Amino acid sequence: MQRLRSGCQQSRLADLTAEPGTNLAPMTPSALSRLLWPSSIAVVGASEQLGMSNNAVLPMLEAGMDIHLINPNRETVYDRPTLPSLSAVGAPVDAVLCLINAARTVELVEEASALGCGGVVAAAGGFAELGEEGRALQARMIAAAGEDLAVMGPNCSGFKNVPLGVNLFTGGRMTLAAGSVAVVSQSGFLVRAALAAAKERQLGISLAISSGNEAVCGLADYIDALADDDATQVICLVIEKIRDADAFYAAVGKAQAAGKAVLAVKLGRSARARDIMRSHTGAIADESWVYDLVLNEIGVLVAHDIDDMLDMAQLVAQIPSKRWQPINGTAVVASSGGVASTAADAAEEIGVTLPRPADIESWLLETIPGADSLNPLDMTGFVVRDEELLKRLFSSYISDSAIDALVLVWWTAEDDAGWGSVLLGPLVRAAKGAQIPVIVSTVEATSPGSWTVPMRAENLSFCRGLRSTFRAIRALNAASQPPERVAPLLPLNGERPTTGLIETEDGTFASFATAMALLEQAGIPVAPWVVLDDGVEATPEVGQLGSSLVVKLADVAHRTELGAVRLDVAPEELAGVITDLRGLAVTHGVSGAIAIQAMTAGRGEAFIGIQGRTDLGPIVLMGRGGVLVELNRQIEGRRLPLDPTGAKDLVDAVAGPAAFARLRGQKAWDTAALEGVLAGVDRLWDAVGGWVESLDLNPLIVTDAGVVAVDALVMVARPELD
Repeated sequence: MQRLRSGCQQSRLADLTAEPGTNLAPMTPSALSRLLWPSSIAVVGASEQLGMSNNAVLPMLEAGMDIHLINPNRETVYDRPTLPSLSAVGAPVDAVLCLINAARTVELVEEASALGCGGVVAAAGGFAELGEEGRALQARMIAAAGEDLAVMGPNCSGFKNVPLGVNLFTGGRMTLAAGSVAVVSQSGFLVRAALAAAKERQLGISLAISSGNEAVCGLADYIDALADDDATQVICLVIEKIRDADAFYAAVGKAQAAGKAVLAVKLGRSARARDIMRSHTGAIADESWVYDLVLNEIGVLVAHDIDDMLDMAQLVAQIPSKRWQPINGTAVVASSGGVASTAADAAEEIGVTLPRPADIESWLLETIPGADSLNPLDMTGFVVRDEELLKRLFSSYISDSAIDALVLVWWTAEDDAGWGSVLLGPLVRAAKGAQIPVIVSTVEATSPGSWTVPMRAENLSFCRGLRSTFRAIRALNAASQPPERVAPLLPLNGERPTTGLIETEDGTFASFATAMALLEQAGIPVAPWVVLDDGVEATPEVGQLGSSLVVKLADVAHRTELGAVRLDVAPEELAGVITDLRGLAVTHGVSGAIAIQAMTAGRGEAFIGIQGRTDLGPIVLMGRGGVLVELNRQIEGRRLPLDPTGAKDLVDAVAGPAAFARLRGQKAWDTAALEGVLAGVDRLWDAVGGWVESLDLNPLIVTDAGVVAVDALVMVARPELD
């Protein structure tokens, strides 16, 4: 059974020649399942002198697992007999860890494929990441794997299946508890970092996977497989690059439909995605921004780093997905005024709402001497000494209609078992049958002690520090409300025109006349315009543009930076302005074509742009400020194509009542007109997406009558991006 791709599906070898490490061909699901959940294991290149071998083999041998050790140069390794080859096993092996060099790894993949094995973990480097020779080796590996052999890597650290005790992981030894958190990382080093962070939070692991170059199996394949794994409830991703957006969207959607949360850290957050010719869209929509935008839109919980991601995983890992629900109000109970104040500050910083209790306020005021805040609540020593009163207090917060989660701030470190039971005993009794999360956290980022693990079966959850806890609450709230669907990408339409394009050293863009004509054809209102070709001084159409004109060099990508725009020009001044601008064109070596438009007066400027060639497909951006949009940073975005709800949400975020409530004295914009322009931009992209890289409508003039486009920069896709 093959995973279906939308659009034109390239072969694996064609993908490889397009970009190092890229493939993501359809996988036979049973092959990857055999690799990740194996019944038989072989290690090729096993040797006591090899650290990677020791890291992988010794834990399995010490656990009494039966594995095939293959080394043609040794009769024994680890005091066990070896086999000379994979074929000598005598039967197809589910999971093969390959610890030999790149060239021999390819030969082993060929052998494993011929034998009908499940999959190979290719640890060796020296493939596509190292140039043409390595790319050729990786192409051979892809061809050898075919459709029926899973290959993890190459250039990876392998994987752990903790519940099964399978340890085909070369990145160092680590004792882990079995649990519901899976980790898939394109960085081998950061697999171990994520595992260490999970261990600090007493979170158990189902699988940990280092995907490496992803020559055969890719990120989407692993997510897809984990979506079917009953032991996995949380999938943590460390992403360098998403190479197949549609497959990724489908796999994430499958995981979410199965009641699993998907979290991600995107590496390289400060780097630009590509060397794009300077446009507002290119300046704003760098790789980090695009990934954050799209991952959030499809319901992936985005973290800033490994610690942030595992903080967010704490509650979605501990609470069964059938009990996930929105958390609009959280109550915090502490035994110190200082702790209560710290909790209030942290909640405000992270965006967790601490409402006043709705049903128990009078009882609390009567019961807690001197209580000046009911959320966070300082219980005082008076309450702490009374076990029955403690239980009633906790039960009251748990049942209050304004409270969706209860946090008790208390001691839970390894040495705190005795002291911790003072409050946790009554809390366990109160939490029985609770329908909301009941959470225990320290103030500081202290790891929960091992003695807390049995209490997790008593309906308690444990987190590591207040800020960590509030991040986990926000993640649980988001995980409880995944998007309904993620639409697949549409094939790019339209053929590149043969005329009306301006070629420069930095790239190719559509002429002003071509760009404005495209907007008009898409139904986007534009200011009336006339273009005078270089050498032409006048035309009768100019007289129809009115008494106030905008005059500019037509076919310059960034004319404002050249000082090549003149505003509010009277007809009698036109000849002199044209002469001045053409002199400027000669100075800078650009076209002397002149664009003349009717001056459009408005009460605001907007910006709409498309970035068409991102890893995650085309996105549309919208913001206030026109040419100053980058300074204002009031930018929102969505994936294309837009549905009516997406267009409305985007306009509301930029120019809706809430956005304008912050701006004194400014009249609200016509949001329906802006939605109409977005619909036109959507139609435009459908028509030109096959040859356009990015598109800026900037500025859009907001008038009392609607919205008018006065300029557009349409960048043509470079051949390597087609």
